[in-house]
Amino acid sequence: MPQIRKFEQDAIVDTTLATIIADRDEVIATLKATPEYVGITQKLASIKDLNKQSKALEDKATSERQELESIVEAFNEDVLNSNPIYKLEYNRYSYQGETGLKFNTSTSSYGNAGQAIQNEIAIALLPKDAVNNINSIIERIANKFKIDLGGS
Repeated sequence: MPQIRKFEQDAIVDTTLATIIADRDEVIATLKATPEYVGITQKLASIKDLNKQSKALEDKATSERQELESIVEAFNEDVLNSNPIYKLEYNRYSYQGETGLKFNTSTSSYGNAGQAIQNEIAIALLPKDAVNNINSIIERIANKFKIDLGGS
């Protein structure tokens, strides 16, 4: 048998493929009518519906998170009077546990609370009050940052 050249092989392949798919519309219609294909389309429709529900839930969760952040901010301003020692924080992203609420009671002298106390001390320790009233000055400053819980 003589050897076929590459372009002749390509022509045979192309003709064979054209013959195979000549009735592709009928084959596809037949395949779409199978129970298996119908099941696949139902599963796809279910997934699309779940994706819509998921999007709606995510939109609702985003709205709720934004509202919660506003409520926490108002709590810090209104209830805590912007007290830098007892600051309520909403932890939306957490790599070390659950997200949630936490009172940040950081007492680092470099934090907001430490800076506020340093400022209070600097004002209170003006020469006339410096030596004689140091204990009352400290008590008065500490009382500014305590939270009155009523009956406790």
